[in-house]
Amino acid sequence: MAEILVLDIAASKTGALSVLEDFYGYIRDGLNDPANDLTNDPDSAGRRDHWTFVTGVHGILEPVPERGISVIVRDDVKSSQAARLRFELMNGGKWINGLAPDIVFSLENMLPRGIKNGTGQVVYIHQPVGFQREKRFSLFKKNEREQALYQKFYHKLIIASAKRADRCVVQTGWMRAALLRDAGIPGDRVETAPPVIPSLSEYVSPGEFQSGSFFYPASDLPYKNHDVIDRACAILKERGYFPEVLYTKDRVIPREEVFAHYNRSTLLFPSYIETFGMPLAEARQFGNPIIAADTEFAREVLEGYENAYFFAPFDPEALAGLMKDVMEGRISPKAPETAGGRSGPYSKLVDIILQTDPARQG
Repeated sequence: MAEILVLDIAASKTGALSVLEDFYGYIRDGLNDPANDLTNDPDSAGRRDHWTFVTGVHGILEPVPERGISVIVRDDVKSSQAARLRFELMNGGKWINGLAPDIVFSLENMLPRGIKNGTGQVVYIHQPVGFQREKRFSLFKKNEREQALYQKFYHKLIIASAKRADRCVVQTGWMRAALLRDAGIPGDRVETAPPVIPSLSEYVSPGEFQSGSFFYPASDLPYKNHDVIDRACAILKERGYFPEVLYTKDRVIPREEVFAHYNRSTLLFPSYIETFGMPLAEARQFGNPIIAADTEFAREVLEGYENAYFFAPFDPEALAGLMKDVMEGRISPKAPETAGGRSGPYSKLVDIILQTDPARQG
C-alpha cells in the first residue's frame, strides 16, 4: 500500500478544476471502488493505495474513507501569490514530508522544493506560456503582466520542478518536445497523456450550419487574440460582407449552448498559446469548418481533420479571406466525425504515478 499525495491547491475554476475533479472521480469511482473485484487482488497496482488530495478551496472535493480517499484544504496557501510562492519555495516540502507520502503527484505545474529523497515525484505540466515562442509578453503592459510573469519567472520554477521530478506528464507532443528542449532531461522521464475528449455525437445535428455565423469560445486573455478577428471583420465589412461572430469572453454560456454553436457555426480559433485547445477537439466532431491560427498545438489536435484551415496568427487579411470563402460557400460542412471521443488518460496517469513508488521499484 502506498500513500499518494495529490497537490492541486491552485485549481478553483475552469479547465484546471475540471482536470482535478475528473481525476478525483476516477480514483473514487473506478480505481478504488470496493465493488471492483480487483480491489481484492493484492497484486493489482493501486487497488489498496491511499490517496490524499490537497486543494485550496473548501467544498471542491469530499473525503471518501471507505475508498481510501482523504482531502486536505490549504486555503492559506491559496490566499495570495506570496503565500503560494512561500509554499512552493520554502515551507511546502517540509509540510509534505510531515505527511510521509510515498509519492507526490502535482497537478499544478510545479513541485514544492525540499521534498525528501526517496519520495516518488510526478508533475503534470499544462502551463504553455513559457514554452511557446510566438510572443514575448511585457511586464510593463497591464494586460500582459500575468503572462509575462509566467514567461519570465514561473517558467523557470516549472523547469526546475521538471528536473527534480522522477516523471513529468504533458498533454501533447509539442509540449513534450518543448519540455525536453527547455529542461534538457531524458526523454524517458516525460510522458504524454492527452486530456479527455467527450463524445458529442448526441449533440450533432447536420443541416443547421449557417455560412455567416462564426463562434469563438475563449476567455479574454491577451493570447486568445480576439483582435485579429475584429480586424478581419473590419476588412470584410469594407468589402460588403457582414459576418456574425459570437464571443464568450465576457460571459459563461452553458455547455449545451456551446454545442449548439458548434452545430451552426464555423469555429474560429486564433489563440496562439494553448497546451491543447479543447474547442478544436470538440468542434471537429461536428464536421463544420474550423479556422485556426497556424500553431503546433492546433496542427496536432486537428491532424487528419479534412475541414481544418490555418492562417498566420497575426494576419487579419488571411483570416478574412478564409471567412469570406466560408460565407461564399467555397468552404462548407463535411460529414461529422463518427469515431467519438478519445478515451480518458487516467489509467495511464495512475500507472505513471505508481511506477515512481520506491516499494514497487524493488
